[in-house]
Order: sequence, then structure tokens, then C-alpha cells
Amino acid sequence: MQREIKPHSALFGKWTIFVFFTAVYALISLVNHYTFKTYAWDLGINNNAIWDYSHFRWNNCMLIDGPQFENVLSDHLTLYPIFISPLIHFFGTYTMLVFQILAILFGGLGVYRCTFLKTENFILSNIALISFFSMWGVFSALGFDYHDNVVSAMFVPWIYYFLLKEKIVPMLLITLVMMIGKENMALWTVFIGAGLFLRYLKDPVKRKMALFVSCIAIVYFYLAVNVIIPSFSNAGRGYLHFNYAALGLNFKEAFIRLVTDPIYVMKLLWVNHTGEMDAIGIKTELHFVFFLSGGILLLFRPVWMVMLIPIYAQKLFNDDFTKWGINSHYSIEFAPILALGAFDVIGGFQKTDKFKIWLGTLVTILTLLITISKMDTRVSKWYIKENVAFYDKSHYIKEFDIPAVHEALKLIPDTASVAASEVLVPHLAFRETIYLYPLGKEPSYIALLDHDRTFPLNRQRIREEIRKLTADTTWRTVYAKNQLYIFKKN
Repeated sequence: MQREIKPHSALFGKWTIFVFFTAVYALISLVNHYTFKTYAWDLGINNNAIWDYSHFRWNNCMLIDGPQFENVLSDHLTLYPIFISPLIHFFGTYTMLVFQILAILFGGLGVYRCTFLKTENFILSNIALISFFSMWGVFSALGFDYHDNVVSAMFVPWIYYFLLKEKIVPMLLITLVMMIGKENMALWTVFIGAGLFLRYLKDPVKRKMALFVSCIAIVYFYLAVNVIIPSFSNAGRGYLHFNYAALGLNFKEAFIRLVTDPIYVMKLLWVNHTGEMDAIGIKTELHFVFFLSGGILLLFRPVWMVMLIPIYAQKLFNDDFTKWGINSHYSIEFAPILALGAFDVIGGFQKTDKFKIWLGTLVTILTLLITISKMDTRVSKWYIKENVAFYDKSHYIKEFDIPAVHEALKLIPDTASVAASEVLVPHLAFRETIYLYPLGKEPSYIALLDHDRTFPLNRQRIREEIRKLTADTTWRTVYAKNQLYIFKKN
């Protein structure tokens, strides 16, 4: 049935939304990289990996503090960098950031198409698109480097879209593309299939398709964690990312606790089980922004909440409270589920189109207001406002001359082994040997930036290191201006 709005007007509106948010996303992510607000963990790791892959070799990640990896895939099974690596010839050290932005736009297109397929309403579809693009989880992720789970999450709308269209081959291809982003994305896919199975329990075709998704995901997750990752690992090293002491010492104990003690598990969704003062209120903040961003509507169709079970679990049961809240990339998975679920509920109401548009607009306005509010301040710890607040002057300036630092880094040969400050590593990672200072084994160059981001050392320690290196006759000072110090080994 033809709606009030003309198709060409809807098309103009849709692409206007895309252009606007593309510009905003670029102002956050790409400006961060140019102004040295990206880090060794994780853009530096990814940049070094894609440089190795572009030279047809595996990446032995030397940037991660702790046990040396013979292959970075023994940390996480993330295959996107392998396929994206040829693009470094076009986008340089910005490659993964550009890829991430394009993925989010692709996810938004999926949200738009799903909404229109369900409602045949151009206006409501555009509103759903704005709601998704405005989500706090998207902005937080863009403010902190590149992460594979951000890209993976953007394929969820397309799994749903092809299920609605009953096209099993493209749906399974998209499912595979989603899972190769990271091993925990396969576990999430199990529950996405389960949620869609329940959503279309009375539709035999869609029900079978959803079940197939879950079955494939179970197999992939098992192989990834128990076979593929260990095969890439150093001798005797297993899976490194089970950090859930509140549930048990391993996956088996955690599963038993989840099944046998549901009251305790429900409490973990709210209480601070670490006992750390900095963790107080972080879980509550997550629940608050979730329900006000359309999550309350999911109570009308709880199958969408089923899809979030592993996301809540991997966040809120974790030993590390920085993963609980809305910072960084740790809440990106909520974005597609909230947008798809909320507008699925709105579209299903037996109300007029005017009511649906009004309700969708209300949800979108609330989402946008929460996102803007949380750009300025939030309970979640270690939030860096200048990395996300693209409207603030602090986002674009630093205490040092940014172009001068970029120019000075060219003094370091591409073939040299380097140990560098965390914000310099992503710009210097296109080489065989790169370390996060003070880690590393006898680099030929050291590049240190005396400013406020000096992890894993504090600023006082960095200044002490600069004084020591300046006085050390085994090192020659190549550059010492504008808070940047470059040393070359004699």
C-alpha cells in the first residue's frame, strides 16, 4: 500500500540522514586518529596486524602486555583484518577506522530495510534509522579505536532482513560473515537465532531458518574456542578470556551456576560483585539508558531480550567493571537489537500510522537526548569526553602542535624497530617490529610523547624516562621539540 510520502522524497530523506551521520562519525573517529587520541590497544594492534597480512604473513602481536603471542589469532579469532588488509594502500593507518564507519552505515541500512519491510512506512523507517545512528553504544564505540565486534554487530539487521525475505543462502552467508569477526560473536549468534525462532514460532519456514542459524553458530563457537584458537596458540596455552570468577573457574562451572542458581544470577545483573568503589552505579546506568532508549518496548515482545542474554552475561558478570557500562565498544551490541526490537513492537501495534510515527519519534528523541547527555558525563569510569564529544573544542586541539608531530614521525625509517608511547603506536605500526614503551627487546628507535596519555606509565615516569634517555650515551636524540622526543640507538 502506498503511503503519504512520495518515494523520491523518502529516498532523499534517507540519504540525507546517511550523509549527516557519516560526517559526524568521521568527525569522531578519524579526527581522533589525526589528533593522537587512538591507542596501541587496540588500533595499534590491528594496524600492525593488517600490515603483516598485507605482506602475506601471520601477525605475532608484540604489543600486548603479558605472554608473547606467536599468532595474534590465538588471542581472538578475528578474521576481518585479513580481508581488509589490502586497503592500507588507500587509507593507510586510517584503514580499520574507515572500515568500521562503513560497517555502521551498512548496519543502519539493514535497520531501515527491516523496518520498511515490516511497516511499509517510509517515515517510520527513517525514524528507525535515526534512532539506530543516534545510539549511545555507537558513539562510544567510535570514540575508542577500532574493534571487530562493532563490525560484527552490524550484520544482525541483515540476518533478520533475509529471514523476513525467507532467503536462506544470503542469510547464512551473512551469519558466517558476522561470526568470523570474533569468537564471542558466534555465541551471540546462537541466541539471535533462538530469539528469531521464538519470534516466528508459528511460521514453519522462518522458524527452521532461525534454528539453522543457531545450530551453525553452536558448531562454529565450539570449533573456534576448543580447536582453532588453541591451534594458533603457544604450547600449553588455552583460551585466555574467561574472566568470570563470580560464576566459576571455567565454562563448565559457569554454566552449572547459571542453571542451578537463577536468583544469584539475577542479582549479578544489578549488584557490584567486585566490591570496588569505582564500580558503584555502573550497572544501574546501563539499565537506565537501555530502557529509556526503547528497551522498555521490548517488554511487549521479550523475544528480543532473549537475543541479549549473552551480551548481558559477558558484560555484567565480568571481573572487569570497565566492561559493565556504556563506555568504549562494550555496549555496541545493544544498538541493533534496540532499534530492530523497538520498531518491530511499534510496527506491530494495532494503531494508526500517525500513532506509530509519534511513538517512534518519542523513542528516537529520548535516545538522542540520552546520547548527548552521556557525551558530557557518565557514571562509567575512565570515560574520556574529548574522544567522543565532536561538538567540543577539546576534541580538535591538543597541548602540542599536531601537524608538527606527524611530520617529525617521518624521521623514523619504515624498516626500523620502534618502541613508542601508546598514542604514537597506531601511527607507527606499519612495520615488522613495534612495541608499546617500555616493553620491547632492544628497539633501534624510541618515540615518546610527553602529554597526558602515557599508559602504561604515568606522566612523571615518562618524563623520567626522557631524561634518562637524553643522558644515556647509547642513545642519540633525533628530535626534541613540541613535547615529542625521538631517540636513535647509537
